[in-house]
This record gives sequence, structure tokens and C-alpha cells, in this order.
Amino acid sequence: MSLQRLPLLLFSTVLIIITITIAQAQHENSGGSTMGGGMMGGATGPAPSKLPARTTPATSTKRKTTTPAVRKTPTTPTNATYTADYYYKQGENFYTAKRYDQAIDAYNKAIEINPSLVDAHYRLAWIYNDTGEYQDGLDEANRVLSLQPNHANASFEAGFSLRKLERYPEALAAYKRTLQIKPDYSGALYEMGWIYNDQKNYMAALSSLRQAIDIKPEYPDAHSELGYSYRLLNRNQEAIQEYQTALSQKPDHGLAYLGLADVYYYNTKQYKEAADAYRQGLRLRPGSATSNFNFGWCLNDLEQFAEAVTVLREAVRIKSEYAEAHNELGYALQQLNRYPEAVQQYTVAISQRTDYALAHYNLGVTYLAMGNRNGALQQYRILQRIDPPSATKLSNLIK
Repeated sequence: MSLQRLPLLLFSTVLIIITITIAQAQHENSGGSTMGGGMMGGATGPAPSKLPARTTPATSTKRKTTTPAVRKTPTTPTNATYTADYYYKQGENFYTAKRYDQAIDAYNKAIEINPSLVDAHYRLAWIYNDTGEYQDGLDEANRVLSLQPNHANASFEAGFSLRKLERYPEALAAYKRTLQIKPDYSGALYEMGWIYNDQKNYMAALSSLRQAIDIKPEYPDAHSELGYSYRLLNRNQEAIQEYQTALSQKPDHGLAYLGLADVYYYNTKQYKEAADAYRQGLRLRPGSATSNFNFGWCLNDLEQFAEAVTVLREAVRIKSEYAEAHNELGYALQQLNRYPEAVQQYTVAISQRTDYALAHYNLGVTYLAMGNRNGALQQYRILQRIDPPSATKLSNLIK
């Protein structure tokens, strides 16, 4: 005896909530997880892996190549001979080795000697953004701009800090200032597109992201974020095309796979294609409860119940308070005739959402499959109060 699946029409409210959740997830790290800071000469965008590796500041690295006739053991400079340049170069060495705490210390020592050392302030802004200290990153970026107002990279770093602090209007202003200084700064255009998407201003996002791609066609993150815009505008084929372009440019782009899967799942209802894309996306970028739920739902729809159990257990591991996932897991278990486990999952779903009519109905059906008519009648009585149509359906099975 099969159970009633989660109908897409009856469950539209839940899907809308899930859509928003996964939309945020896919978009935030897309669109995804940002590794802070800009890059010298123009960034290529953040969010989740949204920024590429950076280059070092444009400072001279030439050294004298003459060798003394007699080599002597180097001596450590005395305090009197320490210079801002000495500490700055020390900071660069630590930065290159990704020893950020020591780099910060060295840059600060350079600034103590020379408070106007722009490159040291800029590097601090970059490191603070990269390590999640966004207010400190903003402070340092603003110090650079106070010393050098036309520093495009510092303006970008200020915008990045402000975006991460969710001060979006100020972030947009900083990115617009960046583009006034450097009109071909594709990273600033990408960031603006990200913010517009987050504000649900999808047409503005399209404009910014297309400009970013015009400047830099090989820009998988921008193509992925553009796919997100198209999906929310229900321009499904264009969304699919942009996600596929992102994947052609970056085959391991997990967020692009998840975004593509969302188009198939939410928009076009192509559940086999959605399942294939979720499988790839979650392999490359695990950790999303909603994506695992969607994937599990598709697998149940495709009658691949054993794999659905594995996927849905991951969903509730990531997010234990997830009634819909517990219900869907119960469905997969029931289809495998693992009735006691199914009962347990439905019971958890109901404990998290007492008026969850579908879980009550599914629990009643499972009790019938186990020969527990009294248990089914108990669920029928509950459904009479919270969902009479489902009560009628269950009553017909009990008779």
C-alpha cells in the first residue's frame, strides 16, 4: 500500500519556503561562500568561492644582484635601523606564506612607523576581509581611501566589507565609486549583481551581471549568478544556459550544479534531470539540508528509495528540525517496507509540526500496512480536526 506523496500543489506553501531557503543558499554561496577581499588590478567577484586568488600589491621586488667578495653572517638590524619598508616586506613574506596573524603584526609595525603607508593599509583590509573581520576590513579600506581617494581596489574592499555586513546601500555606493575609478572592474559589477539578486531586484541584477560578463566572458561565477536571476524571473531556458556555461568554464562549480538542479526541480519539474544535477552539486558542495531534501524528493519520485533514504538522512543530520525531510524519509522507508523506522520518522515530523496533515495521513497509512487499525483510527480522528479531506481519504482506506 503506497503513501500519498507530498503533492506539489497542496505543498506549495512549503515549497515556497524551501525555494526561498535554497535560493538564498545557492545565491549566497553562488551565486556562494566568499573568501573575502579583492585583488590588485581588478577582482572577479565574491560569494560563495566568488573571489579568485589575489595578486600582491604593485610594489617593486627588484633586489641588488652583486655579491660581496667576502660573505659575512647577516646581522639582525637594531631597533634604530628598522624601517617601515622592512616591516612591510616582512609582512609580504608572511602573507605569501598565508601566515596572516604574523603578517598583520608586521603590517601594523610598518604603519606605526609610517601611518601613510597605503599598501600596508590595503593589505590589512584584504586580510581582514579574507578572515571574516569585516568591520576591521572596512576601517582599513577607508584609511586607504582617505590617503588615496582613487584607489579602486580599496574602494572594492570597502564595498565587500559592507556587503558582508549586510549594509547593502552603502556597499552599492562603494562599488559604483569603484566603477567610476575603474570602469572595467568586473568584480564590482558582479558584486552589484549579487546584491540586486539578494534584494530581489532581478532586472537590475541582469544588467550588472551582463556587463561583468561583457568585460570578462570567462567568468563562471557571474554566469552562475546570472542563471539565478533568470530562474527567479522564470526565464528557465536562459537560466539553464547560463548554469551550463558556468559549468563549461568551471566543471567543478558545485553551486552552478545546485542552481541548475533548482531550475529543474522548482521551475520545469524535470525530476530526473534535477536529481542528476543535485547528485553532482552535493558531491562538490555538500552541506545544504534543502538541496538534500530536494534530491531525496526527486529520488522518491523516481522510485529510487534506498538512495533516497541515504540522502534524506543527510538532510535531517544537517538540519534536525526539518519536518518535511523527516516526512519524506518516512515515505522512503515505508516504500522499502521498513515500517517501524517509517513510523519513527513520521512521529518526529509531527512532533516538530503538530498540524502536519500529510505526516498524520502517512502515519495512518503505515499503521494500516502494519495491521495496526487502532493507530490508523487515531490519526483519522486527528485529521478530522486539522484536515477533513485527508481524514476522508484515510477513512476510505480503513474501511
